[in-house]
Amino acid sequence: MGDAVDELYGVFGLIRRPARVEGCSHCVGPDEDRRLLDRPLRSLPPEDLARYAAKALNTWGGAEEFRYFVPRLLECAAADAFGYPDPEIVFGKLVTAEWRTWVADERAAVEAFLRAWWAEALEDHPVRPGIATRLSCLATTGVGLDPFLSAWGRLATTAAIRHLREFVIDDVEWWPDPRLIVFWDRHGPGYRQVITWLTDGRLVAAVEAAFEGETRDDVLELLAEIHTALAPG
Repeated sequence: MGDAVDELYGVFGLIRRPARVEGCSHCVGPDEDRRLLDRPLRSLPPEDLARYAAKALNTWGGAEEFRYFVPRLLECAAADAFGYPDPEIVFGKLVTAEWRTWVADERAAVEAFLRAWWAEALEDHPVRPGIATRLSCLATTGVGLDPFLSAWGRLATTAAIRHLREFVIDDVEWWPDPRLIVFWDRHGPGYRQVITWLTDGRLVAAVEAAFEGETRDDVLELLAEIHTALAPG
């Protein structure tokens, strides 16, 4: 994760610091951008950046200014350091900024950061923000979720199993039809990818395979709870 953050700052550090970040005169004070620009980006406190994080690309600044702030915005959102805005709002601004049209090095740095952030969750439990929030954040960026779900579905760590148990019990409503209950665009492709992953049998098979190879009683109990949620019959 540290390497991915460093790469973000290295790649986006080539973008010149804006002289000003203009905003809607009704929403942003005339000198409110000074707190964003008068210190090095990496040392910018989350509380100084939070208001911009909420208003960026809507009523404060455009895509070029946003690209300058991307490393710190993603670093803070990934740590749930803002309080408000929610991490999903910040990650979703990548789509508003049309990040898929950025130069190859910038796209690659963002993608590497997203992969590292997800891998971190699969190695540790608990994490903040939780894995349900991380998954919905990934969906808001427009990336395909299948590689992330496949990595989770390997259940290669106890952390991944614990996260899955919490997810299927706390973050999914199963009746009358499966529904995700955190911050999701239910019409987006990511939502459908997760529902399909939960219901098409792949995950049930992975849980059963993990159960066969497991000997620890506490982990077997977790797998049994997951299996009951996925295949109650």
